[in-house]
Amino acid sequence: MMFPILKPRHAVTIDPQIVIFTVFFLLGLYFFFYIRSIVILVFLSFVLMTALRPGVNFLHKKFRLPYPLSILLVYSLVVTLLALAIGLIVPPLANELQKLLSSNGVPLFEPIQAELRAFKFSLNELGNLINSLGSSFSTALAVASSAFNSVFTFFTLIVLSFYMLLDRDNLYKRVAWFTKDEHHLDLAKKFVDRVELQLGGWVRGQSILMIVIGLVTYVGLIILGVPYALPLALLAGLLEVLPNLGPTIAAIPSIILAFFAGGGLLAGLTTLFYVLIQQLENNLIVPKIMKDNVDVSPLATIVTILIGLKMAGVIGALLSVPVYILLRTLYYMWLRENHH
Repeated sequence: MMFPILKPRHAVTIDPQIVIFTVFFLLGLYFFFYIRSIVILVFLSFVLMTALRPGVNFLHKKFRLPYPLSILLVYSLVVTLLALAIGLIVPPLANELQKLLSSNGVPLFEPIQAELRAFKFSLNELGNLINSLGSSFSTALAVASSAFNSVFTFFTLIVLSFYMLLDRDNLYKRVAWFTKDEHHLDLAKKFVDRVELQLGGWVRGQSILMIVIGLVTYVGLIILGVPYALPLALLAGLLEVLPNLGPTIAAIPSIILAFFAGGGLLAGLTTLFYVLIQQLENNLIVPKIMKDNVDVSPLATIVTILIGLKMAGVIGALLSVPVYILLRTLYYMWLRENHH
């Protein structure tokens, strides 16, 4: 009787170190997900630091000011400019928006106007609403808590970026928590320097571009006589974050309002004006502003913003390009390290 020959079985063994590493890796991912709001805040602080550091270095080296004093002066200048901008823009903007929503003869806004006209209260209904809101302590507490959290987050952002500026030259040494290898420390230094160069350059360049386009659009619409120039110019400046696509979207409401305000001639002149702006932007303004800063391709910008918007809403859209620059730099450093 013949018996089949059994082949020896190969035992599969798993290295305990792999199991331990996997467990700790998954726990680390969960931990970072749990504190994701703090991670976002730290990243925003780093972005702010990269944008402000050239100004701090300029004051420190040019006028030989103490480094902490240079930081305080830069922060004071930024806060002052923001306060002036808000004071100069918000009141006329609110006035123009109110006129825009209450104006007659613009079919585009008629549904909104109808809703606003229907939104009326009698004195009794208003009194009942006030009493209802006054008795809702939890609602008031939630509003107060939200406001406090916003203020706290803003000051935390300022403080974190301040200390990052103070400790900028030693940031790369924080990797020493994980390794003491001099080669790794050198790579960490190059990585932080490269991210700061690219990320800070993009933030500064994009901010300047938005301001320039907003101002040019405002002056042009005022000269043409297009109504509501301020909100339209703000829209054009904000949409500069979407290259090529943003200016086209910003032109649409301007052309519509120009048509209802001055007919086909004004609409045609407004269209020509926006085409001229886009040509100047693509051939003169963008190359001039971005020549010393890191540019991100229009396709990459639009795709990353759409992905960020889908994944995390407005915050995701705001952080999408900085995260893309960070990952691009990380990939470049890894590729360079593994091919040299």
